[in-house]
Amino acid sequence: MTRTTRHLLGIGGSAVLTVLIYVVNDLTPPQIRLALLYLVPVLVATWYEGMLWGIAFTLVAMGLRLIVEVEQQVGMTVALSLVNQLSFAAVAGIAMVTFRHLRRTQEQLSLLATNDPLTNLFNGRAFSARLTQELERNRRYPRPLALLYLDLDDFKVINDTHGHQTGDAVLRLVGEAMRSSVRLADVVGRLGGDEFAVLMPETDAALADAAAKRLAASLRTVFKGTPTVTASIGVVSCSVAEANTDELLRKADQAMYEAKRAGKDRVVQVTI
Repeated sequence: MTRTTRHLLGIGGSAVLTVLIYVVNDLTPPQIRLALLYLVPVLVATWYEGMLWGIAFTLVAMGLRLIVEVEQQVGMTVALSLVNQLSFAAVAGIAMVTFRHLRRTQEQLSLLATNDPLTNLFNGRAFSARLTQELERNRRYPRPLALLYLDLDDFKVINDTHGHQTGDAVLRLVGEAMRSSVRLADVVGRLGGDEFAVLMPETDAALADAAAKRLAASLRTVFKGTPTVTASIGVVSCSVAEANTDELLRKADQAMYEAKRAGKDRVVQVTI
């Protein structure tokens, strides 16, 4: 959902519902109690736009409820109606807090479903899904595509020598270095352990090789002290429309192991 669409749903939808409820409530006899329906636009605004907008629509609803109550109910004074509106505000406040808690929980669960909690990069499943989408797009509009597969050299030694907290810090720094070394359009993921990948749409073999070497150099710069961290990177450049996700990942993994066997801290590229 785009920001504009969300804004229209949150503010526009709440405003329309508020006006509609007011009109219907004003036209119906006082025996029919519809004023509680104002909670609907209040909660819609809260869900999509936050507590401040929810409070704003609560205040509007309180004003409209007061007008209808004083007009329709015999013996109803402004003071008595204000007491009713404060009761409504209390109920709306509890409901809004609950809705915001549900919204935050939903956002956290959504993030956990797609992002690695340590590095905040795409996790393996989400990365594979993005790669599949890009390959499907390439079948319709053939364009070059590259995949970088990165594995840290001797990462087990870092964990054994410096501890797992240092190892986790290294993984986080690697994730940050990767994000800063590639384009905004590229997709960076942690596939598991100390294995990372970068999906580079619209990227030919020469650009992919240059990006991989730049990334390897960036890691050397980040980790100048102790522990020393380097990476072996396999690069697959794809121009075949029939290539699939598993094939691309397997080829990139094989190229990465070729880099390991060739002495580590280097880039090996293959084309399919």
